Amino acid sequence: MPHRDTLAMAFAAFAAGWSVMSLEMLDGRLMAPVFGQTLFQWGAIIGTALAFMSAGYWFGGRLGAQGWGRGALPSLLGLAAFCAALTPWIGRAVTAAAEQALGPVSGAVGASCLLIGPPAFCLAAVSPLCVARLAERGHAAPASGAISACQALGSIGGTFFAAFFAIPQMGLVAGYASAATLAGLAALATGLAPWRLGLALLPLLPGLFSEQARAARFAHFEETPFNTIMVVEDNFARYLMLNSPLAVQSMQRHDGTLAGSYWDLLAAVPALAEGRSALFLGVAGGAAIGATQRAWPGLNAQGVELDPAVTAVARRDFGLNIPVRHDDARRAMQADATRYDIIVSDLYATAQMPPHVATEEFFSLLSQRLRPGGVLAVNAFDTGDGGGITAPIAATLRQVFPAVLMARADSGNAILLAWNDPITAEQVRRRLQAAPPPAAGPAARMAATLQDTMALSAGLAPLTDNRSDIEWRSARALAAWRERMR
Repeated sequence: MPHRDTLAMAFAAFAAGWSVMSLEMLDGRLMAPVFGQTLFQWGAIIGTALAFMSAGYWFGGRLGAQGWGRGALPSLLGLAAFCAALTPWIGRAVTAAAEQALGPVSGAVGASCLLIGPPAFCLAAVSPLCVARLAERGHAAPASGAISACQALGSIGGTFFAAFFAIPQMGLVAGYASAATLAGLAALATGLAPWRLGLALLPLLPGLFSEQARAARFAHFEETPFNTIMVVEDNFARYLMLNSPLAVQSMQRHDGTLAGSYWDLLAAVPALAEGRSALFLGVAGGAAIGATQRAWPGLNAQGVELDPAVTAVARRDFGLNIPVRHDDARRAMQADATRYDIIVSDLYATAQMPPHVATEEFFSLLSQRLRPGGVLAVNAFDTGDGGGITAPIAATLRQVFPAVLMARADSGNAILLAWNDPITAEQVRRRLQAAPPPAAGPAARMAATLQDTMALSAGLAPLTDNRSDIEWRSARALAAWRERMR
């Protein structure tokens, strides 16, 4: 039968691997409202974790070479548990402060250093200390392999647990609590006094209370594999927000009037098509769909939305009443050869457009799904400067469509309009001016800001699956928008 200390070392290595990978996944969701689910954010988390883990491995090896240093194992596990327990309490404030001080890219690295760095360092030091303890029994080589295997198994388990269960089913605070508790149990198994573990896990209480107070601000709060869903209601309207409480995806006024913003501008789009079958890619709460249905009562609308939980909230709280397929927009378009008169692409994740739905290849696919005389409308958040995303998306659309025009909303959004057949801005204005009374208001607003995109997109390379800087531009646009909101 294996010696008790051997089992304790194996468990410690397993718990260290589990906890560090769980924390990486949890930190990604916690940081998303500020930095978005972008390549830069995940690169910052993974790169920072690996850097601190490298230092932790070295440090653990140095400690393990000293007889007295091997006794630090339970303390390092306890310190990692403390860091994990502390993160739900202070993590959002740290993330926001890092972004404000360092910007959208450097801030992600800075926040990662503060959040994942210390526990990653402590947990990485665990495995060489476990090997050193087992080597005292004269089994250094077998111990090294066994400990590495246990740590790897823990890393696999922690990754899948956080991604597929903890975040969508338990929530962030409970996810951090599970990582902290497992590290704490390993600390107990290797010799940490119970009262010291109690102190290490104490920050979970204020973290839990602060999260409960945060959730209580919302009429509905839900974690899913895709989003943090938040519904807020005031005396004026009901709002749907995904991931960031600063980015409103849909709004429904209590008095039943139009929501305004770019949603109403999209209600003018059917005036530019020859038919009334419409597909909305990115449904959210359905504000754009509702506005378009009111303006065009005969509209035959369908939707594609990634998150089924968002659709459930939209039906319950925002009156969504169209058929919705739940899939990634690009995958849905590849699988369905149906052609439409109107396609509206309103695809954002944490206020940022995912790269794979802003490329020449994706827009080529949408072009094939348009009927003759059909129109594509793409919502793009516009910062009004050369570093924004509207211009490169316009340049990308122009690689596919012979006619690409743009209208601006007061909210800072730009609606890019594309046709498979040549059409001039003057012809589009005449169509808008001929819109029937329910759509006359949105059509007039669209006509007033309509412009060609040739000058806007001149000299810009199209975005492709092979090469795209949309995440960099999205990060800058989001940071500029937050600066205006402050």
